[in-house]
Amino acid sequence: MSKKLKFILGAVLAFSLFTGCSNSDRKTYSIFKPSVQKPQHVKGRYELDYTFFKKNNLPIPENYKGNVVEYLLIGNDVHKEHRDEFFNEYNEDEVLAFFKDTKIKGYGDNSSYWRWKMTFTEEEFNNSVKYNLPIVYRSRPRDVLTLADGEWKNLPITSNSIGEIKDVQVAARGKSGVITYLLITTTKNRYLVAKELNIRKLLTADKNSIKTGRVIGLYGARGGEDYRENPLRKNISLLPSAYLAIEKGLGKVTLYGGGNGHGVGMPQWTAYDLTKNYNYDYKDVLERYYPNTKIKNMYSIKGVEKNIRVGITNSGGGLDHTRVVMYSGGKLKIEGSGFKINVPINQKVEIVNIGNKLSIKVNGKQRVKTVNPIRLVGNGYYIRIVGLKRAHTTTPMYRGIMEVKPSRTSSKGIRVINEIYIEDYLKQVVPSEMPQSFGVEALKAQAVAARTYALSDYLKFRYKKEGFHVKDTTESQVYNNQKENEDANAAINATKGKVMIYKDKPVDAKYFSTSGGFMEAANYIW
Repeated sequence: MSKKLKFILGAVLAFSLFTGCSNSDRKTYSIFKPSVQKPQHVKGRYELDYTFFKKNNLPIPENYKGNVVEYLLIGNDVHKEHRDEFFNEYNEDEVLAFFKDTKIKGYGDNSSYWRWKMTFTEEEFNNSVKYNLPIVYRSRPRDVLTLADGEWKNLPITSNSIGEIKDVQVAARGKSGVITYLLITTTKNRYLVAKELNIRKLLTADKNSIKTGRVIGLYGARGGEDYRENPLRKNISLLPSAYLAIEKGLGKVTLYGGGNGHGVGMPQWTAYDLTKNYNYDYKDVLERYYPNTKIKNMYSIKGVEKNIRVGITNSGGGLDHTRVVMYSGGKLKIEGSGFKINVPINQKVEIVNIGNKLSIKVNGKQRVKTVNPIRLVGNGYYIRIVGLKRAHTTTPMYRGIMEVKPSRTSSKGIRVINEIYIEDYLKQVVPSEMPQSFGVEALKAQAVAARTYALSDYLKFRYKKEGFHVKDTTESQVYNNQKENEDANAAINATKGKVMIYKDKPVDAKYFSTSGGFMEAANYIW
């Protein structure tokens, strides 16, 4: 063996021994770690570009009054050879060219939603906007404005008051390219729609809004590839993102966009790309997308207990259940005010509300009626709820304790709350929010983000009136929509208790599916 080769092997061995023993939960880097551009972050508040308003003699609106969040900042994930700056001035031609270019590459471009498009006839597009505008107004009236007496005002909007759609124009964007204001001009007036979720609801292609019976597909493309032949989805009721541009001509309107989700915080597909292809570990990912934060053990924080309470929704997403049927793989105990019932293995427990009073039957036999909440304790076994539709089953299994009580808003409704150890809660959140195929290192980043998100809601107790900390839907985090898996559990165990802290408080750890190349500051999304 040559002296040169011996030197190289010795150096590699010394490097691996040095890095491999320094920290047990950090991924051992290859000596040939691929270089990754650091994201550019825009700190502090920046001014939206109101060029469009000034050119068209329109008053300047004021919908974005939120405070800067120093760990949820605008960032750029497009590869440097394609683009290394932000959208710094109003130029719709530039934005359209950017979103039409499927050759553009970036971190996370392995998602099929990196680029997407959807084509309407002009009539379908106008009909959709006219149909959806009053709906969006009713859901968020403060962000859907009418031009009246030279000012933008919150005035009632109905289907009859709108008139016919003449034009839809992007009026302002954030530096990331996300649409912040959309102007709708009709035969009767001008309307302004602010904020990304409202815009995603407005520009839809569902059958109710287009009313032609035609199938309109949403076509996606990964970075550097052409659009797929088959659509990702059809006749959608919510756009993937508000990162888009509008192209009109020859009687057609095409939306060219990128990304999937609100665009704030950690893009999950990018976490997958960076950990799989660039040798990032989970701490690198978190540092990249939640700058200025530190990691801390949540169980050392004053006022934090080990259990969290989760509001379990019905199959339609509402809180009220009409009938609850449960089983357990082990002995089940029902505890209530003044009684305890021991239930043998796999016995059917049926609960209905008869006029604000819970009726409990075991294997068809009436056991008790009560106006008070009851608790079902599985003694270490899963509790199954029959007929509750989730993505993977109609009989989901739950760890922990199930609390059942009469609804506070319906005389026949039942509320179900799952009280569970937070680490076990995550075992049914992480697989529902990130696929197992993303790998353990990306799942670690997801686990810390999900744990932090849960802790933030836990301390806010925003569902205090309902008696729980978080819901099992996207209003909090998706819970128990997919099966548990060993990789997600390994990621949760490896990061046990770890959360991100900013100024001694858990951060609002936003995350989303796919970046189209940029992340936006939180105060220009909500």
